Amino acid sequence: MALTQKELNLLDELSRLNQRLEKKLMALERTATPKPLRGSAKRAKARAKRQEAAHAKQVRAQCVERDGYCLIATQRRQGAIGGLAWLFLERCDGPSEWAHVGQHRRCHTRGQSPEQRHTTSGSAMLCQKHHDAYDRHVFDLKRFEGYGADDHFHVVIRRAE
Repeated sequence: MALTQKELNLLDELSRLNQRLEKKLMALERTATPKPLRGSAKRAKARAKRQEAAHAKQVRAQCVERDGYCLIATQRRQGAIGGLAWLFLERCDGPSEWAHVGQHRRCHTRGQSPEQRHTTSGSAMLCQKHHDAYDRHVFDLKRFEGYGADDHFHVVIRRAE
């Protein structure tokens, strides 16, 4: 089954058209995805981060005023920690850190507004050693409900290290 010259010319023409079409499709694929607006998402994220940082700074300052260097050390000085807690919680060590307590831990509050994430009732200042122990669930900080204020915690030992 031999092809005529006219049929061969048509096949060549089809081949060239197919190549041109493939080039145009590839060019369309490169430009088909919409480009993000110039920095608008970045600006919105940066603005939200600045607003959260401003609120967090205020709450942290209140916690520093309330707890001092470490809530555990402050409660020890006040005589609020005794018994087994005194044995398990050693002396403070390391820089002071801001800890999120209970249901205000960061894993529970992601995606919430800064006002819900950062509160004095869900925050405490702890030294690095006690913050690490808290994160390892050696002890818990529970709020006293009866006082009507959000700044009264007591230490509950969970397990020995």
